[in-house]
Order: sequence, then C-alpha cells, then structure tokens
Amino acid sequence: MRYRPIRQTTVRRRAGIRGARALATGCALAVIGLAAGPAPGALAAPAPMERPATSAAAVHGTAAPGTTVHGTAAPDATAHTVTLVTGERVTLHADGSVVVAPRPGAEADYVTRRLDNDVFVIPMTALPYLGRTLDPALFNVSALAEAGVTTTPVRIEATGGVTAPPSGRAFGAALAKQVGAEAAEGSVGGGPLFGGVTSVTPAVATSGERAAPRPAARADHTVKVTVLGTDGKPLPGTTSLALANVDDAARYQEPSLQAVDGEARAEVPAGHYTAMVSAGTFDSAGEPTGVRMATAEFTVPVGGTDAATATDVVLDLRKATERITFSTPRPAEEHQLILHYLRQDTRGAVAVNGGVGVSGGAPVYVQPSGRPVTTGDLRFNVYTHRKAPADAATPYSYDLKLANPAGTIAKNQHYTVTGGQLATVRTDYHSDTPGRAQEVARLMYLPYESSGEALSEPFKAPARRIEYVGGSAGASYQDWLKAGERRFVSQEQTPRTGRTTSADWLRGPLVPGFTEPAGGAAADETWYCAACRKGDALTFSLTTVLDSAGHHVLALPSDITSSHFAVVSGDTTLYEGDGVSGGALTVPPDKAPYTVVYDQTRTNDDFRQSLTTHTEWTFASGHSGGRTVPDNWTCVSEAGEYDGPAQCSALPVVVPRYQLDTAPDGTSPAGDAHLVVGFGHVPGVVAPPAVTEAAVEVSFDGGERWTEASVTALGEGRFRADWTTPDAAAGRDASLRVTGTDADGNAVTQTVKAAFTVAADRG
Repeated sequence: MRYRPIRQTTVRRRAGIRGARALATGCALAVIGLAAGPAPGALAAPAPMERPATSAAAVHGTAAPGTTVHGTAAPDATAHTVTLVTGERVTLHADGSVVVAPRPGAEADYVTRRLDNDVFVIPMTALPYLGRTLDPALFNVSALAEAGVTTTPVRIEATGGVTAPPSGRAFGAALAKQVGAEAAEGSVGGGPLFGGVTSVTPAVATSGERAAPRPAARADHTVKVTVLGTDGKPLPGTTSLALANVDDAARYQEPSLQAVDGEARAEVPAGHYTAMVSAGTFDSAGEPTGVRMATAEFTVPVGGTDAATATDVVLDLRKATERITFSTPRPAEEHQLILHYLRQDTRGAVAVNGGVGVSGGAPVYVQPSGRPVTTGDLRFNVYTHRKAPADAATPYSYDLKLANPAGTIAKNQHYTVTGGQLATVRTDYHSDTPGRAQEVARLMYLPYESSGEALSEPFKAPARRIEYVGGSAGASYQDWLKAGERRFVSQEQTPRTGRTTSADWLRGPLVPGFTEPAGGAAADETWYCAACRKGDALTFSLTTVLDSAGHHVLALPSDITSSHFAVVSGDTTLYEGDGVSGGALTVPPDKAPYTVVYDQTRTNDDFRQSLTTHTEWTFASGHSGGRTVPDNWTCVSEAGEYDGPAQCSALPVVVPRYQLDTAPDGTSPAGDAHLVVGFGHVPGVVAPPAVTEAAVEVSFDGGERWTEASVTALGEGRFRADWTTPDAAAGRDASLRVTGTDADGNAVTQTVKAAFTVAADRG
C-alpha cells in the first residue's frame, strides 16, 4: 500500500481542516479513515499552526478490478484532549485554541503562553516551580498532543526515598496543598516538592521543550529583571516572566524566564524590549486569592557588558492597580475571566502572546499603560463568562469579548455592557439520556486573534437557558460542547447584536451528512469542499454525526463501531470498504449516474437514539471544466493535491434537514405527530434544481413495518409529514425513513433507527 500526502494551500486561522485524500491516476480511491480522519468543519487551520501528519489512515475493503486503493496521512486537524500532570483537562483545537476543564474539586486558574507552534497551559499553582522542579514541557499541550498522550506520564527524581503523587488529580491536589502551606509562610516555590522531589519531567518524547530562548543576535548585553511583590519587596520563590525584543522578536524571545526570589538575568542584544509577568496570591488551600499582571517597556542601549552597566528593569506588582470588573444589563456572577496580552514586534510578529485565566471571581488586577507603545504594537482584551444567580427562574449567561484601545492597557478597567452590544440566544441542550453530563465553552475572537481560550462549564442535560453574546466590534465566536466523551462544535459566527435567535444542540436525529460554511464566513478563509468534482476527480467526504442545527462531532474520539462505504456507477462498484466515511476517486469523464451508500453504527452509553443509520445518495456527474464554488474554496485535483477552485464544481447531492417535533429529552407523545424536513443541496451548487418530491415513513418496531406519513409541500424544498403514533408504541423507540428527489432526479434516502422515543403513558 502506498501513502502520499496532500499538498495544501496556505490559509488563515481557526477551525478544523477538512478535505479528501490524495488521488492517483486512473480510477483510484483515497479513503478517509474514521480513526484518523479530519475534523468536520471545513475551514482550514492557519499556516502557523499546521503540523505534519502523525499517522496514516488504515484502509480496508475491496475495489473494482484494476483500481488502486491509497490511504494517505492527513494533517492532525482533530481536537485532542490531554490531562495535565496537575489534573486539568485541556482540549487543543487545530488552530491552537484551547478549552480548559478544571481539576475536579478545584477552580481553573491558569496562564497560557504561545511560542511558534507551541501552546502552553500552566496552572497558577505550577508557576512558582516552573523551570525548576517542574519541566515546562509538562504543560506544552501542543507537544503532548503530538505525542498522542491523553494523560501526562511523568519521570520523577527525588531524594531520601520521597515519592510524588500519581500524575493527574492527586498530583494537582498535593501541589495546591504545598502552595497553600508555603503561601502561609510567605514564600512560594523556593524548595523541593513534597519534601524531596527535585525534578518532574514528561516520561514521553515531546518536540516542544524550550529550556532556552531562541538564539540571540550578538547577545552581549545583560538585563537584570526584578519582580516586586505587593509589599514592595522582591517576590520570594520562583516566578516565570516573558521577555522579548520588539524590534524583531527573532533576535530574542523567552516566554518563561525564571526569576528566583525576585531576580532574573538574561543576555540579550541591544534594542527595544517588553517584559510581562503574572503572579497570584494564594490562600491556605492553594487557590489564588488574586492575580496581578505587570509590564515594562525599556531599551537596552549599546554599551558595556559588565554588571555595573547592566540594564535594570523592574516589574512591580504594586502598579497593577486596576481591577477588571463588569456591569451587565441583568445581574450575573463571574464564572471565568480570561485576559489576552498580545505584544507584537515592528514586523507584526508575535513577541509575547499570553494571558491569564481564572474562575470563581478571584480579583484580577492589571497595570495600565502610561502611554501607547511606540515600538511594535500591543493588543489587550478581556473575555468573561458570567452566570445568572442560582435563583433565576430561567438560567442565563453572558459571554463578552472586549478590546482595549490599540497600543494600550486602558486606565479604566471597568466594562459596562449594554443591550445594544448583545445578541440574545435562546438555547436548548437536548439529551436523549436523562441527566447526561455535559460541558459547554464559547471560544471568542477579535479580528487580530488567531486562537482563543475558554473554561468549560459543566451542567446536566437536557437543559434550557438564555445566552447573551457580544462585545467589541468585530467579535466572533465558536461554540464547543462535550456530551459524555463526544465533542461537538459549531461553525464560527458573528453575534447578531440587538436580535433574539434560537439554537438547538444535539436535537435529533443525529445523522451523517455535510457541514456548511457559517453565514457571513470571511471570504479569505479556505473551505475544503467535501462533495465536489474537479476535472475527473470526484470527492465525497462525510461528516459522521450532525445534529439538526448543523453542529458536528469531532473525529476523535470516535464511537463508530462499524461502517460501510460504497461508490457505485451503473452496474460497477467503484469502491467498497469498511471503516471509512468517504473518499476521492478519479472517474471517467463522461456524465454518468453515481450512487453512494453509507452505513454507520455507533456504540455509546451516553446516547440512546440515532445510533444506526443507512443513507443512499444518487446523483449524476461528468467532467468538470468550469467552477461553481466560491473563490475561497479548494478541491482535490487528479494530481492528489488541494490547488484552489479552478474547474471545481459542487456535486448535485441532495441533503435532508430535520425539524423533528420532539421535546429536549428526545420524546414525542402518542397521537398526532409531525416532522418538517427541508431538502437542499451540498454547499457550492449553483442554481440547484428544486426538490419536488418527498416521502416520509415511520416505524415503531425497529424497521420491520413502515407507515407512510401524509406529506404536504410547504415550498422552497420544505415538506411537512403527519402521522398518528399509536398508543401501543408508548415507551418505544421510533425509526424514520425520509426520501427527497429533485427535478433532475438526484435523490437521497436516509433511514435512522431510534430517531426518537414515544413518550411513556403517564396515565
């Protein structure tokens, strides 16, 4: 079996890569493996975060005689979750965005740092030991994800027979306990851990360890940095700070310079510099009671190198005087607060990219700017997630992303938000299993940001609440939901300020299909077409699970225990195989009918419904010499590469969109029932033929017998199906089979077992 990577177009930020695989000449299929397939959501990751493939999809199945089957390695575009040594669960998306779930029983208080392709998430309790007892590589989630770990294995060095708690929750709790005890004595981070542990490192090879700054150009000048605590004295213990050259960050950039007992030294070239430090104060339980962020802008002049001529810099936490606070139209309690501090050099490259995330309302103070920076640029913003008081009749929340004026940290850090800045989203979180554990997070971005952070909020589903979203001009957001062990995401979107909309999460049936670009998606963000023809290259690449609102599951981890994918043209089976969800073929140029068949079975104790589906798509396709897709799309060519939209036309594939009349728990009562189903085509089809015919059938015995519903056309491809659910079906699952056909004969038939449940008779 041969493997060949797909060469990709360089593209912008955020969301997961999606695309088919490489093609060979002749009638060939490149198969997309379920285990190593790309993340649904076709917006590509940015060039700075793209990484080489780490594995190839395993390919199984049979092909037509003379067909060569290829599997190719894909860019690692799936979200990956790793549990840090301190117990926090961090989910890293393809774009470098992170969602942090706190260590059980603790708050999530952490610092994020970014350097090149590496994203670090460092709990506040670990900062005093970073670079001394605790290796920074323990918190490099990018490198840990590349190593494929889900929990962080560690290597311990200690004296006197001392041992460390197991990596994870126990380690984090013990670390917090030590921080609390040391804080009570006035010095945190000065001694060994746990009475004798002198070194904790990852027991796995990682590619992102950074023990030293980038090589500096003629680093012959000494900088002495003093970190002063709120008492005006050098901060005891170990404190990590960022130091970078803002003329050109490539000359010197160190995101984790260690100040021991308030002092750090570095050898740097002459030039303009920035420094930033975040430090917390702790209670006896090791939880931060406050966080302060201080900065300094200074110049290292050309001159001597001895100690007498060293450049002295002071980071004074007493200057962090402005507490970050908010006013919202309705009372709300702070659940999380995240600061983003982005310092850029004169070339626009990142010099310092970091921030602080805290939860539970611990006060956060920042040092305001005396004046705007004059070398390079500074961007500072705040994100907060706030919740309604516990006694609110209907739960509500606020997600706000607010920018400071360019070049500054504003002197007034109180943010007053008005209704005109907010979109109101009435959200239902559906669950076909009662009390399912879920977590929700909202990643918010400003136009200059390439990634985001959020803390996840746990809750039980089904649930209903009001969510207010908004902030500064240009803000956008992407939602992330964890249901059981599955992760679902939305496309990135812009808040519709001043308007009220509704949203449904995991409303059934959950079916395989195709993701669509969000309305208003930026024209310079590349979309990888999942159902297209480019010359004689035909791509058909499925998202394995979509809810009725288009929220899609991430590829990993997968709960698909069996699947079968086949492509047929006339009497010829072009490809047939198990364990795959799509592929790309080179096919004859003449227009011909095609049928794609996909069967999927999922095994998942957190979900009851829609676990088994069977879908058939029929359509006609011939050589594509023209283009129907937008300029920012890219498609797989016969050469096996993504090379833009030329000669790329979307296939006339019909797709169903469901509006099933069920409660948030997935039930519908016996008696009169209905379904509204809309039929359209995959994105990119120009002037699609109207869907003129539809049929809906319902089964209450697992598909043994089917009842045809009465179907009424509503216009614009929408149909209403009405039927009567018998009383005898109470408490049973019901299956659906829908068919839609357009005026050119293109059609889809989709069967969903246990699509909903008939509510039990409460009489």
